[in-house]
Amino acid sequence: MTGITPRDVIPSDVRRLQAIADTMAGVEGVEKLPVDEAISRLEAAHRALAEALKPETEPQPGGGADQ
Repeated sequence: MTGITPRDVIPSDVRRLQAIADTMAGVEGVEKLPVDEAISRLEAAHRALAEALKPETEPQPGGGADQ
């Protein structure tokens, strides 16, 4: 059995906001990159944002009292 980590008890909306902030920070300066690398980073950012912004369909463990 694994123990509960601090990340496990962070509310899902906080985790979602952090994922969005991390993703947006990762595309800073993308206009200065070679086209292939810029496209790769933007595609990865798109996937991460789509996942972070997807509505939850069921409560997640450690999702906080709002779930």
